[in-house]
Amino acid sequence: MNNAETIQGRSSGAVKALLGSMIGLLIFFIPFSVDADKSNVPLVTIIGAIKAFLGSNLEYITLGLTILLCITWVASKVTSNAALKRYHRKDNIVAGSLFLLGAVFAALIVFKIGPDWFLHKDVGGLALYLGGSVLLTVIIAGFFVLFLTEFGFLEFVGTLMEPLMRPLYRLPGRAAVDAVASFVAAPAVGIFITNKLYKSGHYTQREAASIATNFSICSLGFFALLASIGGIMDYLPHMIISSFIINFLLAAVVTRIPPLNNKQDIYFDGQPAQKTTASTDQPSGNIWMRACSAAAERASMTRPDVFYKYFWEAATFAQKIVAYILSIATIALIVGTYTSVFDYLGMVFEPLLNLLALPDADKIAPTVLLSIAEIALPAIIIAGADVAPMSVFFVCTLSTIQIIFFTESANAMLESDIPLTVKDLIVIFLIRTVLAIPLVALATHLVF
Repeated sequence: MNNAETIQGRSSGAVKALLGSMIGLLIFFIPFSVDADKSNVPLVTIIGAIKAFLGSNLEYITLGLTILLCITWVASKVTSNAALKRYHRKDNIVAGSLFLLGAVFAALIVFKIGPDWFLHKDVGGLALYLGGSVLLTVIIAGFFVLFLTEFGFLEFVGTLMEPLMRPLYRLPGRAAVDAVASFVAAPAVGIFITNKLYKSGHYTQREAASIATNFSICSLGFFALLASIGGIMDYLPHMIISSFIINFLLAAVVTRIPPLNNKQDIYFDGQPAQKTTASTDQPSGNIWMRACSAAAERASMTRPDVFYKYFWEAATFAQKIVAYILSIATIALIVGTYTSVFDYLGMVFEPLLNLLALPDADKIAPTVLLSIAEIALPAIIIAGADVAPMSVFFVCTLSTIQIIFFTESANAMLESDIPLTVKDLIVIFLIRTVLAIPLVALATHLVF
């Protein structure tokens, strides 16, 4: 490639990066006035318009997709179809059982078959409503996030954050890219990148463990999902910004205390780490120019088929998430509505939440520890509990900061080569929770 072609390619990449990233920022972060009294980010407006257009048909679409998921899962086990086996390669017997249970629950609720306590609007009715809302939210948000992941925004932000990583977190500058990868894509993506760099000798055991447990941040798509479940989509930008800031504040502490500071500074091949300074860790040159160049280079590689790829991935991911919600959420709502199990879990935290002047402290206290099982569970539990929007914001934001949840991020960490145990993950979850509560409460009071 000659100089003229190189310059032309860079110019084209720069234009694509600018336009694509601006569209992504506009859709996710910039509110517009819908009427005289209310403003929303475009993402919220788009989801609301499609939901209104579909109306009650959304229930039947949700049921149909869940039944289809069950059929394909069974077929993947009893046939040799390569495409089906690939689609369900991660879905074991537990996942399949939850798919089937979700389909049964959805059918009973849609056709109103079963006892009143099950079909109640705050139990079965709420689970089906959440399933439909999540279906639309994940598909639409998961599609539009490509403007932030495929047009250089990740590389731009990651490069700008490089100078902060070594002095604040005792981590290499490249760890910023892992963090932003999780934030705009998924926690598992960040963990995958971290594990790959650890195995290739770029991170020590301590660095890899610190990055995985502190920077595998909840994705933008899940922010939209939680806000949708909690009914606070108007506060989606505030949730994202608050979580991003608090996550990076917590990381400066958690990476310096046990169990993470007890991890060894040795590489995957057993070699000890060499002393590294900030000057040798980071590339030279103007950081702004490097950030722009990295964004342009990434955008130049983006092809039109990325639109189909993201829509397909968002739709298939949404299909499985909805099945989990219909099964797990229905059971959780039955337990939460008709038993006192969750109330006992929240007794420890209720005095603290009252001290922090959060409304409905008695209702939100039981949710504080639930996200270790599933990040959406706290939002699901309070969705039908008549909780003040201020406290819903607190619950949803806290869930995104706790990071460790065993339906995705924790399993990805345990399946990686990074030296983390179940005990490590539980301890880190509890430390992050205790440290995060007052910070999230402060952010909540600032927003409201």
